[in-house]
Amino acid sequence: MKIGFVIPARLKSSRLKKKILMNLGGQSALAWAIDRANASVSIDEVVVATTPLQSDSEVTNVCIQKGIRYFQGSPEDVLCRLKDTAEYFGFDYVVNITPDNTLFSIYMIDLMVAKIKENPQLDFLKYKDAMLGTGIYAIKKEALQTISEFKNVLDTEIWGPLIHESHFNIEEMEVPSFLQGNYRLTMDTDLDYLMMSRIYSGLNICPGKIVELEEVIRFLKANEDVAAINANIVQNNISQNDFKEILEHYKANETEFKRIYNKYYKGV
Repeated sequence: MKIGFVIPARLKSSRLKKKILMNLGGQSALAWAIDRANASVSIDEVVVATTPLQSDSEVTNVCIQKGIRYFQGSPEDVLCRLKDTAEYFGFDYVVNITPDNTLFSIYMIDLMVAKIKENPQLDFLKYKDAMLGTGIYAIKKEALQTISEFKNVLDTEIWGPLIHESHFNIEEMEVPSFLQGNYRLTMDTDLDYLMMSRIYSGLNICPGKIVELEEVIRFLKANEDVAAINANIVQNNISQNDFKEILEHYKANETEFKRIYNKYYKGV
C-alpha cells in the first residue's frame, strides 16, 4: 500500500493574492505545508498537484527548491487533478490539505494513516469537528476516481456530498482532546495572515523548526489578543439548498453512479 500526501497548489486566490507564497517565519506557506507533511513518519511521499500554466511556475519553483516531485494537471478541475496525481504516482490513498493551512497536526496524519492500515477497506476518512485549517482527510484512489467521473455527470464542482455513506465506507475520526480548539488556522484574508504571522513570530518558528499543533493551541490560549485577530471572519460554506440539490441529482443518476463505481471497484 502506497500512501501519498498530495498538496493541491495554484496561484488563483482572489481575496488574498498569491497567499500560498506569502512569507511566514522565513519561507512561503507552501514550503511550510511541504515541510509539515514531510515530518510525518507514515507518509510514503509528499507531492504537489499544480498546473502547467505559466502563472503557476512559482509553485513548481518551490517544489524544486524543496526537492519534491509535482504533477501538472487540470487548472480548473481540482478533483481531477488530485485523481490524476494519485494515478501518476501510484498512490493507493491520498491524504490531503491545502497549503494555506500550514499548522495542521503531524500527529493527526499518523493517526489517520494507522487507521487506514488497520482497515484498508475504508474509502474516506476525515476528522470530526477539526478546527478550520487542521481538517486533513484521506481518500482511497478508487473513491477518488469514482467521484471525479461522476461529478461530471452532475456538472458540479462541489464533490463533498458525493462521498455518501450509502455507497462508501467512511470513517469519521475524533480529534484528540489536546488538539481541540476554536481557532481559525487558515489563511484566506489579510486578518488571517496577520494572525498566522503573529503565531510564527511568537513561537519563533523558522525553517528547520516545526512545532506541533498542541503548542500552537497553548500559545493562543495564552495570547487571546492574537486569537481574536481573525475570530470574527465568517467562513463561506456550501448552502443547504445546494447540498440538497446535489443529493437529489445524485439519487436521480444512481444507475450511472453504480456503473462508474463498478468500473473502478470491480473492474466491470
